[in-house]
Amino acid sequence: MRKFTFCQWLLSLAAVLLLMTLQAKAEGEYAWPANYDGVMLQGFYWDSYDEASWNTLSSQAGELADYFDLIWVPNSGRSGSDPSMGYNPVYWFTNHNSSFGTEQELRDMIRTFSNFGTGIIEDVVVNHRNGATNWYDFPAEEYKGETYQLGLDAICKNDEMASAEGQPKPTGNYDTGDNFDGCRDLDHTNPEVQRHIKAYLDFLHNDLGYVGWRYDMVKGFGASYIKTYNESVKTQFSVGEYWDGYDNIVNWIEGTGRTSAAFDFPFKFALNDAFSTMDFSKLMWKRNGSLDQPAGLIHMDTYQRYAVTFVDNHDTYREDTKFSGDVAAANAFMLCHPGTPCVLLAHWLTQKDAIKKLIAIRKSVGVTNQSTVEVLNATKNYYAAKVTGTNGELVIKVGRGSYTPSGYTNDDRVAYNSVYTVWTKVPVKDLDTLRPQVGMSPEGGHYEGGVTVTFTAENVENPADATIIYTTDGTTPSLTNGTQVKSGATLQIKERTTVKAVVAVAGTIVSVVKTATYTTQKLPVVVYFENPGWSTVNFYSWDDNGELLGNWPGTKMTETEEVGDKTWYVWHAPTQYTELNIIFNNGVQQTVDIENVYGTRFFTLGALENGKYTVVDVTGDYAGVSNVVSDVEAVVYPNPVADVLRVNATEEVARFEVYAASGAKVAESVEADNVSVVALPAGFYLYRVTFADGEVLTGRVVKK
Repeated sequence: MRKFTFCQWLLSLAAVLLLMTLQAKAEGEYAWPANYDGVMLQGFYWDSYDEASWNTLSSQAGELADYFDLIWVPNSGRSGSDPSMGYNPVYWFTNHNSSFGTEQELRDMIRTFSNFGTGIIEDVVVNHRNGATNWYDFPAEEYKGETYQLGLDAICKNDEMASAEGQPKPTGNYDTGDNFDGCRDLDHTNPEVQRHIKAYLDFLHNDLGYVGWRYDMVKGFGASYIKTYNESVKTQFSVGEYWDGYDNIVNWIEGTGRTSAAFDFPFKFALNDAFSTMDFSKLMWKRNGSLDQPAGLIHMDTYQRYAVTFVDNHDTYREDTKFSGDVAAANAFMLCHPGTPCVLLAHWLTQKDAIKKLIAIRKSVGVTNQSTVEVLNATKNYYAAKVTGTNGELVIKVGRGSYTPSGYTNDDRVAYNSVYTVWTKVPVKDLDTLRPQVGMSPEGGHYEGGVTVTFTAENVENPADATIIYTTDGTTPSLTNGTQVKSGATLQIKERTTVKAVVAVAGTIVSVVKTATYTTQKLPVVVYFENPGWSTVNFYSWDDNGELLGNWPGTKMTETEEVGDKTWYVWHAPTQYTELNIIFNNGVQQTVDIENVYGTRFFTLGALENGKYTVVDVTGDYAGVSNVVSDVEAVVYPNPVADVLRVNATEEVARFEVYAASGAKVAESVEADNVSVVALPAGFYLYRVTFADGEVLTGRVVKK
């Protein structure tokens, strides 16, 4: 045996340590996280320009962030056509106004999701590039004081441009991968191309704020270049589209130095095969001829970490490789197994309830990309496996065969349909209720004379560390807009006020905006009385200060209105009368005292008792004409009206319209609680109030 000197031993040890360090970096910092419990959403599908726009995604950030840790979005640089899905990119640095929105909308979207703890992954297209107006006129762009512009030497010499009539010949080296016909294939052996791509990724990560990327068409260039690019910008998330089988995908992952994950196409093809043939044994992989494991890269201990599983993507969803079986069952299989699941937006939109439940199960059990799997059975009729997470275990069965795992009963079923069942004894969290949010007590509504609102930071680890930011002027609260208070602070409200509030922790907004409207002013009294057959109906009223509107027997009621199938006498109190006491009478006979009348009320005559008639309050039978519309309390006043018609309600007004008896619209206001009718001639009109929540209030008004 050879003897080592102490110095030789130290050098050997240093070499080993260096190798271990490099391997740790290759398999950690620049790759895909180990034991990662996140779930990814492909936030688009082909031609989903509206459903996947930056503003649309931003508007759904609160809900999406409850379930998804990463969202993959299309290439955001300006492309060579409009509309474009981003796979014919032109601009890398200076123009990110795409078919999905403006650059500012993109930045706002990334920042919004970041505030919720969800990272955005860009679809990076660097295999090829489109010219601005022709084959190869790549634009000159500036970034960090340097100019970037590619020329003919950046294009592979075997690109189709080389044989195109009337075009100059590219002068780059031969392509290091498959050719792409639609654009110019870039020569990744060219140091200038590498410089451009490194700077581009730096811009995406450190300027725009992407947390990682999905490399498009990685078959088009050598895997080693992925390692070069990823090590230049130390992102935690990188995944490549290598459309192939086990061996070739594994070779590609190794070719990147394990600096990138890969989409698990074998997993997707196994799902297609199993569900199209209804042979669920095809969801199993026999390793070494004996050990049963789930199909896909996830069956390989070494590579499950680097497996991003999916049921469909934007390409397969529009092609003959589209999954055609039970979508919920396929997503159940994916979400209950290791790897990093990637849910397609189209599946999310159609199977949201099922997918929400399945993600909640995965998170509750603690399934990660490296969880262990024990296949319990795999026959033509069904596949069953036990998956162990950090918090316990689950059992997933896919197929129509009858099966109940040992130690479980029907009471342990937490998700199922006719094709799949999931069992677990771990309590499943409701992820919708776990996000930080603002509490406002009491809730919005009508409060006579005013109300004190108390703010609380809910679902925050330490509420004392949280800041609540609120506005009362209709604007959206932000770190730079609104009043900042601590949890437990109060706000005095004495007039109609709409409050918007968010929770911030450590300088980051972590909740969705909560909106509540408080109505505090008293509403003018409107009284309806069904004529009991009296020749004259008088309205006598008083308050704490004495008689109102004349001495006994009061004011003669003359105005009538058809409500329902009845004719009613109606009296609209002047706006200063918000609460009073009344007696109906005919000069001889009278009702009992009706005290503390407020809002809009309907009365009918009751029984004669001790010489006075009782009254029956039937307001609830005529809620559509009163001040209640579903869960919206509202009244339109004054009626009759001279100049401005107003609505007082517990919900924000979206639209306020007035129609003539002919049906023609004669007045309108948007997002306002009043509408001018001063120019309208005297007569009867119909009003229609549409509230922000979609509820509608209609009625009749008299113009003086």
